[in-house]
Amino acid sequence: MEKFGKKAILLGVESTYNKDSFDSLDELETLCKTLEIEVVDKVIQRRVKPDSVTYVGSGKLHKIKDYCLANSIDLIVIDDEITPIQLRNIEEITGLKVVDRTQIILEIFSKHASTHEGKLQVEMAKLIYDLPRLRGKGLELSNPGGGIGTRGPGETILELDRRRIKDRISQLKKELEKIRKNRHTVRKSRLESGYYIFSVVGYTNAGKSTLLSALSKEEDIIISDKMFSTLNPTVRRIKLPDGRFVLLSDTVGFIRKLPHTLVEAFHSTLEEILYSDVIIILVDVSDTNYKKKLSASFSVLEEIKANDKPYFIVFNKIDLVPEDYLDMIRYEYPNSVFISAKSKLGFEVLYKKIREYIDIFDIRKRIHIKAEQLSVILKYADFIEWNVVEYLNDGYILDIKGPENIVEKISKQLKDDKQMF
Repeated sequence: MEKFGKKAILLGVESTYNKDSFDSLDELETLCKTLEIEVVDKVIQRRVKPDSVTYVGSGKLHKIKDYCLANSIDLIVIDDEITPIQLRNIEEITGLKVVDRTQIILEIFSKHASTHEGKLQVEMAKLIYDLPRLRGKGLELSNPGGGIGTRGPGETILELDRRRIKDRISQLKKELEKIRKNRHTVRKSRLESGYYIFSVVGYTNAGKSTLLSALSKEEDIIISDKMFSTLNPTVRRIKLPDGRFVLLSDTVGFIRKLPHTLVEAFHSTLEEILYSDVIIILVDVSDTNYKKKLSASFSVLEEIKANDKPYFIVFNKIDLVPEDYLDMIRYEYPNSVFISAKSKLGFEVLYKKIREYIDIFDIRKRIHIKAEQLSVILKYADFIEWNVVEYLNDGYILDIKGPENIVEKISKQLKDDKQMF
């Protein structure tokens, strides 16, 4: 990508606290490919912790500079979020453009943001990231007046830029708060509808959109093998084999070292998970690093305070791994579900697991209903199960089972206090 450079070298640190540097660099390479950046090489330096001034030390940077010049590399990508001081020093020593992992992720988000809300969220995340990294000569503005966007004498260009960014962040927060309130209204309506909500979450590229498309039998969901192809929440109504319906939602994918600025900016989007009844954690079982990515998913859920929600794990892409390998994972995760969203394998087990939660949440009630009131039951047929227990001269005794709010709505509409248990 022209904005960053065409050919890059990736640079990471394997420290006492980070033993996953090789995996992390492989993932960073995939992120770079999403932006069409060619990765020429990956370099890892082992040290107790990253150098606070140059990340890897000036000696190492001089070697990297020589290597980059010899191989026509015009970009260094750091596998961590670096400080403004580190950024400046690395650029000064190497003479090359330097970006960090956070910038790469932000750029991918910017590329894939398609809705007004998504664009606002990405813009805010980028501004929050950029604010402490502003650099300039700090020349005083020559205009002593108090015109639009200025504060008169004494304010430097750098100070003006900072003020403008802070003002824009404040404006974006207000706009996003309005959208959040509208989303809250939609969520409230969804919660009151009577449908149980299952949020599909997981590491980016685990197959969430493919699963949603397969279960809902809709083809308008964006499916891509690129990271973060889905940023905006997608909600679909799913019909189970027994006739009951649930809502399935898909939101932005998780990733290791997910920038906090993105978590903050996408808070209203990630809130979708908080309003769900059950979380389905989707895992790419064909990925050798699935355990680490599963751990990263749990970390994000904890960060957004959704770690106390009921959940179950679904291992996807079982058609890509041997059966004996799956048997080992089944032994380790006995209550999990194993599927292939692409080949639609294992869906009957997934439906059964969803059904288990429906049965946990549902309440039962026995009611007396007159014959002319049967239309009330039929009105809520998508949400409940019912059967006739007894035929009476003036109607029926029914057993109904469903979400508590729907069962109570039915009772209220029947206006019959004669309830039998």
